[in-house]
Parts: sequence; structure tokens; C-alpha cells
Amino acid sequence: MKPDISQFQVDENSGIPLWSQVRKRLIFLIVSGHYQPGDQLPTVRELAVKLDINYNTVNKVYQILEREGYVITRRGRGTFVAELDNKTLLALDNKVDLLADELVEQGFDFGMTGDEILRTVKTRIDQYIKHNSGNNAVSHAAAMQSDSKASAKTAAEQTKAV
Repeated sequence: MKPDISQFQVDENSGIPLWSQVRKRLIFLIVSGHYQPGDQLPTVRELAVKLDINYNTVNKVYQILEREGYVITRRGRGTFVAELDNKTLLALDNKVDLLADELVEQGFDFGMTGDEILRTVKTRIDQYIKHNSGNNAVSHAAAMQSDSKASAKTAAEQTKAV
């Protein structure tokens, strides 16, 4: 199966190297299950033309992904998504880490400070919990977050008392 390459985009103005954007996007699509083991990736030429970037840039990404174990290249046949077992997946970038990396990079690209990025994420988490409080997993996470805040507050108060 040859997945649709419409899932790819690069932002030449982001300050993030194009090869890094393509690498991260491909890893996300593989780890998230959009590309399944055995799926053929677009050819280097197809992806370079679609993204309007240099052929060598895409070729570099494919070589890196092969070294990292995400893909297998078969001479004359193409590049295919590798079989990734659970142990391998744990060692590789996971979806949440990739999303967090992207969030941080974009936040800094927009001129935000680290504290501003953290406050924005915290606000979104609070909003999510408020709107999804009926969900047991969210309620449990909110309770854990509340317990964590209470423990931190108690520790801070004990430190002041000393």
C-alpha cells in the first residue's frame, strides 16, 4: 500500500531545518499508525517535488530514518515502513514526545518564553479537565494533579516553617 502524500507540509519560514521537519513528520505518521509496517513511503523524488524541496534533503531524511530503524530501503523497490515491536517503539520517539517537541519549537518560534509556553499548556489542561470532568480517566488525572499540588503546597509550607 502506498499512503497518500498529502499529509506532508513544510514551513520554510519556521526557522526549523527542512530535513528536521520532514523527519519529524514521517516519524509521527509512522508511530501514530498512519503508515503501517510494510507500507511504501513516497519515493525521494515524489516527496521532494510535492514539498518543493531539494532531492538531497529528502534522501538525507530517508537515510537517517533507516539508521534509526523506522524504515527499510530495498534497492530498486523503494522505502518501506519497518516492523516496530513494542520494545523498539519505547526506544523510539513516541507520539506525545513528538507533539511536545513541536509545541515547544513553535512556541519559541512565535517568540514565547518557556514560562509562557508552560502557562499556555497548563491553561489548556485545566480547560480540558473542566469540560471533560465526567470522563473517569480525566477525573482520575485531575485528582492526581490536585494531590500533587497539595503535596507541593504542604512541602513548601513545611520548608517555610523550618
